[in-house]
Amino acid sequence: LITGVTSGIGNSLTSLLIAQGAQVIGVARRQGELKELEYEYNDKFTGICADVSIQESWSKIIELLPCLPDVVILNAGNCEYMEQGKVDADLVKRVFQVNYFANIYAAEALLNRYPKNFPFHWVVVSSSAYYFAMPRGEAYGASKAALSYFFESLQLSYANANFSMVHPGFVETPLTDKNDFAMPFKITSEQAANIIVNGIRKNKKQINFPFIFTLILKTLGMLPAGLRFYIGKRLVK
Repeated sequence: LITGVTSGIGNSLTSLLIAQGAQVIGVARRQGELKELEYEYNDKFTGICADVSIQESWSKIIELLPCLPDVVILNAGNCEYMEQGKVDADLVKRVFQVNYFANIYAAEALLNRYPKNFPFHWVVVSSSAYYFAMPRGEAYGASKAALSYFFESLQLSYANANFSMVHPGFVETPLTDKNDFAMPFKITSEQAANIIVNGIRKNKKQINFPFIFTLILKTLGMLPAGLRFYIGKRLVK
């Protein structure tokens, strides 16, 4: 089961996993593009049209699932930036609804349905923004930081299952195409999908990429608060 399959990383994951023999259930809002994927992949792909950010949608998704998925990849995401420190609560709610609450709804709807000792694997696509606060990223970074913390905590209650947290840097997708700033170490969605699938096969707890970029952010995140503030201010245009 993959959310957000009609573009970006989700679309590339779908293509790669089907090529490797997987049966994919894809969830997205765009019915037409889901139908195109069903036509392209025939019986290897089942599309479910639903808005994962609406809690009630998960009842529909559960009803349409042909089986409990062995692997769940929570990939759907959104990004909106706050400009010049102007706090916009509605913007923050919109970003959290997709990046955070949609995945909480998924966990509530699905996790309790697995039989005891069922060896499922949940993969949660967060962001390297989790490691270091960036200008304009108040809503996006906070939603991804909350997402990582929630599932890192939740997995402690599921000793017999695998959870992988994905913290990508900049990936070439329709979402990042909107960015108006330089994106160092940017990779393609196909490259990202390959890294994620390799990490899933190795049961990695964290799948961080590109390596150098996420290492830089991790290191910056460990600096004293005053120094982090100084570096962050230098990034403000």
